[in-house]
Amino acid sequence: MDVAMIQKRIQQLELLENENRACKEMLQSELENDPNYMEAYEEAKASAQKKKRLKDEILGRGPNQKLLLEIKENLEEIATLKEILSAELVQVYTESNSDEIEDADGESRKFKVQVKLLPKRGKYQGRNSYGQYDKDDMISTEDVVAGI
Repeated sequence: MDVAMIQKRIQQLELLENENRACKEMLQSELENDPNYMEAYEEAKASAQKKKRLKDEILGRGPNQKLLLEIKENLEEIATLKEILSAELVQVYTESNSDEIEDADGESRKFKVQVKLLPKRGKYQGRNSYGQYDKDDMISTEDVVAGI
């Protein structure tokens, strides 16, 4: 493994990301300076607020709240199961050096192991040792469910 090549590739990625960020800022400035666009933007914003208000009224009804609670509980269980499965598959990969496993039906299932480079901003700023955001810093499941 050539560390110099990895460092060079990281530098290239950061350079391109910074370039894209600057370009996006220029485009956003152009949009904000166009009166026709801003008028359409404000109309869309008002329409979205009306839609959200109506949606909240409908979802606030008794049977719908029960369904939302069920969805919330299921999402929490799914997240836990995915986290456990991920750790188990990494262990299978490490022990057998294979990216396939047989499911309960006897069918072969492939999986992939991914690596992600964390930002420079501090070793684990707001993240656990797996690079995931700490639960306190994450958007709550209620926020996700309400945004369905």
